[in-house]
Order: sequence, then C-alpha cells, then structure tokens
Amino acid sequence: MTDNALQRAQISRRNMLLAGFFGVLGSQLVLVPGTAPRAEAADAPTLPGEGYTISATGGTVTVLDAAGVSRLVLRGYRLGTIVTNAGTSAVGTAPDGTAAIVVTYDTGTPQTSIKGTFTPRGRRLEVVFDITSSTVTSASSGMMRRQVVPSSVVETYTGIAAWARDPRGGVPYQTAGTAVYEEAFPGVSVYITGRGSNSSWRDSGALHLPATQVQTGVFRATANIVVTEPARPQIVGAIAEGSPLAVDLWTDRPFNVWTGADQPLTVRGIAYNGAAGRRLTLKWKVRDFDGRVLARRVTSSVAGAGAVTEDTVSFRARGRGVYFVELQVKAGDQEVLSRTNVAVLPPHDFGEAGSATTIGIAADYLFSTTQERELLQRLGVRWSRHPQFTAAELAQYGLHQNRLRTPASPEAFDGDPEGLRAYIDEELTTAENAQAVYYELANEWNMKGGILKGVGGAEYVTKWATAFAQRIAERGSSLRLMSVALAGMDYVYAERMFSAGLTQHVKAFALHPGRGNFTPDYAPDPSEWTQGSNGSYWNFLGAIRKAKEMIAAQPGEPIELWLTEAYACTKPNSWWHDTYRHAAENVLLSQALAVAEGVRASLWYQFYDNVKANPYGASETNPEYHFGLVMRDKSPKPSLLAFAAASEALDGATFVRWVRFPDENLRGLLFDTPRGPMSILWSRADGYILNADHEAGTSFYPSPEPWVDPWPTKTTVRLPATGRTVRQIDCIGREVKLPVSSGGTAEVKLDGAPRVYYGLDLAAFGSGE
Repeated sequence: MTDNALQRAQISRRNMLLAGFFGVLGSQLVLVPGTAPRAEAADAPTLPGEGYTISATGGTVTVLDAAGVSRLVLRGYRLGTIVTNAGTSAVGTAPDGTAAIVVTYDTGTPQTSIKGTFTPRGRRLEVVFDITSSTVTSASSGMMRRQVVPSSVVETYTGIAAWARDPRGGVPYQTAGTAVYEEAFPGVSVYITGRGSNSSWRDSGALHLPATQVQTGVFRATANIVVTEPARPQIVGAIAEGSPLAVDLWTDRPFNVWTGADQPLTVRGIAYNGAAGRRLTLKWKVRDFDGRVLARRVTSSVAGAGAVTEDTVSFRARGRGVYFVELQVKAGDQEVLSRTNVAVLPPHDFGEAGSATTIGIAADYLFSTTQERELLQRLGVRWSRHPQFTAAELAQYGLHQNRLRTPASPEAFDGDPEGLRAYIDEELTTAENAQAVYYELANEWNMKGGILKGVGGAEYVTKWATAFAQRIAERGSSLRLMSVALAGMDYVYAERMFSAGLTQHVKAFALHPGRGNFTPDYAPDPSEWTQGSNGSYWNFLGAIRKAKEMIAAQPGEPIELWLTEAYACTKPNSWWHDTYRHAAENVLLSQALAVAEGVRASLWYQFYDNVKANPYGASETNPEYHFGLVMRDKSPKPSLLAFAAASEALDGATFVRWVRFPDENLRGLLFDTPRGPMSILWSRADGYILNADHEAGTSFYPSPEPWVDPWPTKTTVRLPATGRTVRQIDCIGREVKLPVSSGGTAEVKLDGAPRVYYGLDLAAFGSGE
C-alpha cells in the first residue's frame, strides 16, 4: 500500500479546508431527473433568506440559490399511506412571530392533518411539519418529500457527532448529532439536515425525517436547509442547528494513515463561530502511545459572526505507531473540542504460506472503496465472513469469503418442505455465485431460548443443518457447511447439536467467544462460569478450549473450529469493556491464542465503529457502536495497529508450545515462523481482571487515556538469546532492539501487555499449560 494509493484526489485549497472528505466515502444516492416548477409566478408567496430564497405554489415550496436558480423542491411529508399531494400556501408566521411560508396540505383523510412551516432564519431555512391525527400512534418512519433539480444530482449523506466529556472523568466520547445530506452543484451546495434520519430510508422523492410526539395525537418533524459554498458537514450541522461554536479535524490521507515518518504529518482543523464577532483561541496537542507530547500549538484570531478560522498542526512522528491529536477551541466561557488519531503504518509483504489460523474480518458492512480494500490487505485480512468482494477483488487482494445467512426464525418453513427447499436452493446459488467457501448457517440462535438452556439445539440439526447438507451434496456443490455461530461457548446448546448428529452434516463449528473485562487468556473452568450480561461465561480462551474439548469427543473426522466473531469493544468509560489501550493489547493476544489453540480462522468484529443500519451514527451508551478497528471518523484506533502487528507476527506461524517460567506469573507462547523462532510474552502479576477497581453498582468507569500505561507491576528477567540483539515488538507494532550481554542473555521487562520477541532462546524452559 503506497502513499499515493492511499491518498485521496487533490482538491483546491479552499475546498480542502471547507469541503467534507466524508463525501468521497459517504453514502451516495443518485437522484432521478426532476423539473423545477416556475416559482416566479406573480402570486407565489416568496421570502428571502441569507444566500437563498423560498417560493411556494400550492403545496410545493421551492428553494432557490442566490442567483435565483431553483435547486430543491419540497412537496411536504409522507407517513405510511398518508401523502401530501396538494395544499395551499401563504405568507404567515412561525410560532415565535418570524415571517414564514405556511402550507396546509391535503392528506386525503379527515383523521390526519399536516401543516408545513418554512421559516428563513438567516443562513438556515427551518422546515417544520406538524402532524395532527386521531389514528397515527407513531411517526418515527415519516419522510420529507424532496426533489433535487436539475437531473442526475448525487446526494451524499454524512452523520455528524460532537465530542463531549463526562463530568465524572474518563475519556471524551462522541454524541449523536444530525444527519447531513448534500446536494452538490457547481460552486454551491444545498444541505438538508435532520436528527434521527436513517440514510437507508430514502429514495429519489423523499428522505427519512422522523417526527416525535409533542402531545397526544400531535407529532412534529424538523429539518434545516443550508445553501452555501461546499463546506465540511460538521460546520454545516453547526449552522443548521444554531450552534455557537464548532470544530472539526481531518487529514488528506484515507484513514489518516501514512506509510512513513520521513516527512511531517499534518492535521487540518477548522473552527466555526456561530455567535457575534469574538476572539477564538485554538489549542492543539499531539501525543504518542507513550504519552509524550510531540506538538503543541496555540493560535488566536477574531472571527465574525458565522465565520470560520482555519489552522493546521504538523509534527514529526517517531516512526510506526498511532498518534492522538486534539484541538480545543475557546471563545469566552464556551469551549468545544475535537479529536482524531493518525498512524504511521509502513508497507509489509505477507508470505504465501497460510498460517495455522487465518486472520479475517467479520464486518457486516464495508464501504467498498479502493482505499478500504488496500488497507484491509495491508492488515493481513485473508477471509471475510460476508460476501462483500467481487471475483476480481478476491483475486487482486488474495481474499476468500464466506456467506452468513440467518433464516427469519428457527420455525420458518415449518410444514412447508417445498418452501424450505426453495429457500435453501436460493441461498446456495447466491453463495456459489459469490465464490463463498463456507456457508455459515444462522447466527447466535442459542440466545433465543436463553444461554445454557439448549432450546432448539437438536432441532437446528434435524431441520436446518440436515436439509442444507443434503442439498449441498445433491447439487455437487463445493460449499462447506458451518454450524450456527454460538454466542459464547454454550456447551448445553452444543451438546444438543452434537447428540443430534451435527458433525455428520457440517465441516466447521462457529463460535463467538465474547469477552468482558477479562484478559483473553482468562480461562475459568466451565463449571465456574457465571451467567448474566456481566458473567464470566463471557471469556475467550476458556470458551475456545471447551469447544475444542467437545469437538474432539465426537466420533469420526474432527471438524474445524472457527471464530466468526472475535471482539475488543471500546465502549467509552465502561468497566465491562476494553479501554483503547487494553483493546490493542487484547487484539494481539486474542489472535495469538487462536493460533495456539488450533483455530482454523479468527474473524474480527468488526472493521468500522458503528452499525450497518447507521454507519455514520454515534452512541456513547450502545456498545455495538464501538467494536471497530477504526473510529467513526475512519481514523485508526490503536486496535488497528495491533491487528496489523498480529497479522505480521502470525504470518506463516506454527504453534510450538506454551512456555513455563520459574516465575508462575509469567506467560509465554512459542512459535516457529519463516522468520525464525518467535515468542509472545507477558505477565499476569496484576491478574486477569481488567478495570478491576470499578465502582460497584454502576457501569461507569473513568477510562484512562490510551497513552496511559495501566500495568503497575513490571517484572524484569534475563533470558537466553541467540544473537547480538533481540527484537521486541509491542502491541501496536513498534520495534526496539534489546542488547544481548556477553553472557548471551537479554534483559526483558514484562507486564500485562503482550509483546513479540525474535532472537530469544527458550529451549531451556519447560512446557506450560
């Protein structure tokens, strides 16, 4: 992966400072041709805004730019079968007395009335739909009817968020902001914003704009429209919502990843002043993974109302690693902040030989850009859980892919054998056309009847696995069937499946060894597992070993063990989840343990923070938004660097044994690799429980910053070495060379963070575990 390959297309300096790079990667929708109504009729109600004009004819409101060109047509609101097809318009007032165009729509039903109020408020046009109904109970799926003109306009969606701090401490986090839809024209853009909008729910005539209940039978939906030169979505959102102060950060590199540190790394920033003219102070700080401050910068200038201030910070990186950038903007007693991460990740050539495990991605959505594909390849991804790659991409990037599909319910097609057969044939054909290697049949069905209850385990085999395996054989398909992925190692559900003959039908056993605030090598005996959302049932190594034990006990040829979801969730300030630093450590150790335990493949869940249904959203309370290797702004987490480090270390690696040290707190894994013997060492002097000092009775935990070393106990040992130096590589891939004494030993300092070593001679130490 070269710098040029990673670099986005160049744009003008003004657009680089203001335009949203998210638009390049954003969710796009090509709108069908539309025709602008003639808004210049003498009797058309018209009101001016700053940079735009609105004009109404009947139930239609048109937004014109500063040159008087029609850009956007608004035809009201759609709620289920209720559609505003016509109406009457007149100049009136908003509730606060501001001049507005008010449209009373014809809904076609006397039970529901809809009124639209279109109020120019300076740079933004406020659009409010009030729905009064005796039959509607929810308006969360409502749609604003809009049509862009002229034809072939590409609508780009971006979800924005704001950084916040909890008064109790911990790391900053992002809170959900508004959705921003851009209609781009030469030299000018029309932006539509609305909170809670789902970008997947739109077509050429309408986009999702949910209405909330304000009183019984009354609902309100609000959007804001901004007509301006191309601007960053974060700034557009601030204009649309009347924010007094806003800030945004970005770089000119996809994913904020550089391939080398030979030149300074530059991060761009922009601050918006939404209040009257005043002085803005911008404070930059850049830290590395060890907490060293690599750059500070303070600038100050006066910004007029609605003006922006632009600035950059450049710094010299210390080589490979992840760097944390923060920009604080102050104006009087107001303050906002923004953060992003940047990384240096040099190129790497992976070997041709497959390792004992294959590293992959379990992402349930990708954006399918060239830069994304190149980064996945650089990370050593070889498998995808989902068929998200074309045949050409599979060949180009050296990938294999599977197909996961979960039927509507375990009971689907009961009593309908023909329907079941048709469903299976359709699924197998889809998988074969995608060149899928494995078909993963269903996801986490063991949770439907309760963990360790076994409900449906036998029926899964007798109905689903049997039927799929039979059709695969009848078709002569090369597809390999994989069992339903279990949430945690539910040995009761697994036993029901095995007793029903699972291994006669599948080639692989799928497991999701979910993990709470435990290190990956925590392996309590299953008899000691506690249940519940915070129970020790959710452990990594113990789950894998129990699965291996049960597979080995089955007659016939053993089936493979796959981890189709492995995790390091970084929900902020939560004791049950990983801190950003622990997550990096746990990515490396999890992948190493998977190889050590003979797992066929370990697929990481997932690539991006956020969820498939809301890929640009933000939630500090929902852990599903924090499983990615990259942040929501597509900048690298420390986890991404750790994933690359694990892939490099385990490339072509064959596990040899656990290493037993005289110090019972020390742990080690020994591998043979094409690069020579490799070991991964760490200490458990501080135990297996992470965030152990959390307060009882609350989920909140003030997570330390990622550059804070969380391990108090350091153990120094001298270990035999084979050469003049020993290569030590930390969890994010940073390498140092340790000197070897004249006696042939190297001093190694161990703590709870796993590190990779080349050049140690551990033959004299016994076999552990």
